[in-house]
Amino acid sequence: MPKKPVMTGGSWPVRFGTAELALDLDRPTGWQLMVDGTPQSYVDLEDPTHLEFEYVRLLADLVDGVGAPGAPITAVHLGGGGCTLPRYVAAMRPGSTQVVVEADDLLVEVVRKHLGTTGFRLRVGDGREALGHLSPSTSDLVVTDVFVGAQVPSAFATVEFAREAKTVLKSDGVYAVNVADTGVLPFARGQAATLLEVFEHVAVLADPGVLRGRRFGNVVLGASDVPFDLDHLRRVTARTIGRARVEDGARFRRTASPCWDADPPVAPLPPPEVLSAGR
Repeated sequence: MPKKPVMTGGSWPVRFGTAELALDLDRPTGWQLMVDGTPQSYVDLEDPTHLEFEYVRLLADLVDGVGAPGAPITAVHLGGGGCTLPRYVAAMRPGSTQVVVEADDLLVEVVRKHLGTTGFRLRVGDGREALGHLSPSTSDLVVTDVFVGAQVPSAFATVEFAREAKTVLKSDGVYAVNVADTGVLPFARGQAATLLEVFEHVAVLADPGVLRGRRFGNVVLGASDVPFDLDHLRRVTARTIGRARVEDGARFRRTASPCWDADPPVAPLPPPEVLSAGR
């Protein structure tokens, strides 16, 4: 039984900067995790189904469609932060088997001590390398939400990496990834093309303003060899606050080409005002 976390705010030096936990004054059990001032995660310790960041809600919409509703799943999460999505899965799908891989060993210790790890195992390691140690065809879900600072590392954005992620998935498994882009969305469209090189189907979920190029923001992509119910996704993403757009990845990619290890893409950096407000 995991120890109950000791919940106090504060800041700590970690491998890739300085981590800070700040209490949400509007939610007495809500905590925001920041690294070098960039919001990374939001965790409500008493209500893990509360998802403060919209892109995490979009990831959860994809996760909700994996397998039978409410049934336990086997999931791999690359990129830990405060482990918001694994906590959500543990609450919504009791009995799930989850492993989270986070590269920052010092951040892992902060999360273990102050936020806890109930419902999942939290490991230190490189996410891409970790995939090679997992048994093939055993996971219902693989999620990649990896940022170095505010930028997606190129090693997690290529066809070869997508193939490695697919290897650990069951035949009907889902791969979900969070990226960020702006303007005509060249990076996000390239990621859709990359996933379509590996999977039969890709769904794209994002705020309409992001998809129209009006602002920098998150784009969530889901990939699978089983078709997504796009109409259902459109219904569930039509929430009271905000309405996401859902697009078919083949249409979204336009003329973008897949990205390969030999010529990896460079993810865009957000403008300073986005960093201060959070992704």
